[in-house]
Amino acid sequence: MPSSGVDMLWVIVASTLVMSMQTGFCMLEAGLVRSKNTINVAIKNLLDFCVAGLCFWAFGFALMFGASALGWVGTSDWLFSTWPTAHNTTFFLFQVMFCATSATIVSGAVAERMSFGGYLLMTALVSSTIYPLSGHWIWNHDGWLAKLGFVDFAGSTAVHSVGGWLSLAAVLIIGPRIGRFSTNTPLASSHSLGTATFGVLILFVAWLGFNGGSRLGLTADVPFILLNTVLAGCAGGLAGLFTAWKIKGLPDLPDTLNGTLGGLVAITAGCHAVSPASAVVIGIIGGMVCFYVTILLEKWKIDDVVGATAVHGASGVWGTLAVAFFGQPEKLGTGLGFWGQLGAQSLGVVAVGAWAFGGGWVFLKLINRIHPLRVSPEAERVGLNVAEHGASTEIIDLLSEMGRHRSKGEFTQSLQFDAFTEVGQIAAEYNQVIAKVVEEMELREGIATRLRAERETAEESNRKIVSSIEYARRIQQAILPRPEILTEIVGEHALVYRPRDLVSGDFYWCLREGDHTFAAVVDCTGHGVPGAFMSLVGHAILQQIVAEKGIIEPAEILATMHQQVRDALRQDTAGSNNQDGMDMCLVRIDADKIIFAGAHRPLWWALPDGTFGEIKGNRISLGGGQHEKRRATFDQHTLPRSPGLTLYLASDGYVDQPNHLRVPFDTRPLRELLKRIAPEPMSAQADALNAALDAHRGGAAQRDDITLLALRLP
Repeated sequence: MPSSGVDMLWVIVASTLVMSMQTGFCMLEAGLVRSKNTINVAIKNLLDFCVAGLCFWAFGFALMFGASALGWVGTSDWLFSTWPTAHNTTFFLFQVMFCATSATIVSGAVAERMSFGGYLLMTALVSSTIYPLSGHWIWNHDGWLAKLGFVDFAGSTAVHSVGGWLSLAAVLIIGPRIGRFSTNTPLASSHSLGTATFGVLILFVAWLGFNGGSRLGLTADVPFILLNTVLAGCAGGLAGLFTAWKIKGLPDLPDTLNGTLGGLVAITAGCHAVSPASAVVIGIIGGMVCFYVTILLEKWKIDDVVGATAVHGASGVWGTLAVAFFGQPEKLGTGLGFWGQLGAQSLGVVAVGAWAFGGGWVFLKLINRIHPLRVSPEAERVGLNVAEHGASTEIIDLLSEMGRHRSKGEFTQSLQFDAFTEVGQIAAEYNQVIAKVVEEMELREGIATRLRAERETAEESNRKIVSSIEYARRIQQAILPRPEILTEIVGEHALVYRPRDLVSGDFYWCLREGDHTFAAVVDCTGHGVPGAFMSLVGHAILQQIVAEKGIIEPAEILATMHQQVRDALRQDTAGSNNQDGMDMCLVRIDADKIIFAGAHRPLWWALPDGTFGEIKGNRISLGGGQHEKRRATFDQHTLPRSPGLTLYLASDGYVDQPNHLRVPFDTRPLRELLKRIAPEPMSAQADALNAALDAHRGGAAQRDDITLLALRLP
């Protein structure tokens, strides 16, 4: 107890400094939470002081400093019945500040998601039972830990660890904030690190009263206590800074702030009994312990917003144990050796930790049944300023108006805010952006209207073009032999016919005239519509030459067709630049022989015994422009007919088809494929030819029309 007027004055000054811790914690928490929760943080820091003050006056002081029952609990001085004594009143004022400090530690840990009512109930619980009971064990002269020689000069365990253990219990029960660990993007939490830093500076000053006032008088060792406090706080701040710098690669401000507090918490237990050098070591380790415990909690997905568990819990444990390592025995006055002192300190850490965490867990679970400790997800989303207190701010109003614009699409009405505030300036910029957006929307709507009209016109034109091409396809299909006609004329066969577009520049043809059967595959210049027109011209000329003029020799048919194509396309007219033409593989099948003539296309044949051969055509196209001779002579080849002989007629589309590397199928692989599949049934040959083509082509586009006709003679 203070023993003189000077002592009482010093303790009252120290009490005032300790009370300013509420301001420091308020600013620290307000700076580290998001702005939508700052009002909630502020009112909690005010109200937990009010609640703690009354509860400690009514019950807490008696439980802590009343007559001891077996060293476990106080039993007298309810409602602070010794108040008329000035010395006692001064002592009470100092102790009630400690109680409020222990209670407010939890506020930062559970910020942004704990209900206000639940928090007040928890504060009442802490200040009326949990803090006073463990405090009785430590600071009541008859407390069981005090009798064992446990030393905690200013509250590393009695105040800070109690708050830290309670913080851990609370955050485990209510869980992490929404999105804290469920996304890869870190949850934005620091509203104003400048405010948080100001709060830590206030706490640093307040700590001088916290530790210096714990001597309960202005004694000669108070300056040394203050010196140790300052040195440990400085060392902890630098330890937090450089540890974060090494691990994270940058000098992190929150880690520096918590390192400073960790050093202050750690020195609190033994600031009266250690040397300045020891205070520096204790502070350094306290700052580092705080950093690594914070990392560990994040790894375990424990969401402590301000790091209260690490700062007050872990650093408090270290500071309490450090008394045994660095405390000077003559100043400790316990009469214990090193191991005895370490045992007493360890027992105190475990006992108080078990009581604060275990008891807090049970009590918080009970409170949660009476009043939910956690707010709803929607309340957490909008922020506790609005959800818990209905306290809006300009920035919240601005966001609300922006949200209304977004949800209703009302962009024509501008936002109205005081133009001389930051929010007003943001609103003004937003209005300009919205005006520009509306202008762009109107411009784009006009463009979209024109594009829709043009698209409709284009679609109508496209429909007409597609309709015309479809009509051309039907005409082309009409001139091609139907499967049953093809079978009737040439017998067993296989056909690969793949137009590149709706219509094709290739066509296949067959005709029976008397004892002669004709078959041809013709490849006209181009593909699509131009190629289709050429195929109609070619088909008409070929049909006329054989069916009407009666020309039956393949070489003569090609020569005549060459001349008629040139005439039809007027390629011999002066100044004509028409280069169109066609290639053809033509066979006449007689009873005893096969007669072949080719224009740029070969004939492949295969016998049942595996013999495979090729007859090349002439290197002359039918038609082809002025560089070709008007009259052309084609060679005619005769092949003996034998049972099972298979003939292969093809355009160049198959061999020229590229793959995704632009490598064509090529002639040699096709010959090898035909030789391999020649003994198989014609349907199997068609399947094999299609499969080989698809496998080679892969995802590449079809380059040209493809036609391959295989005939097996009986």
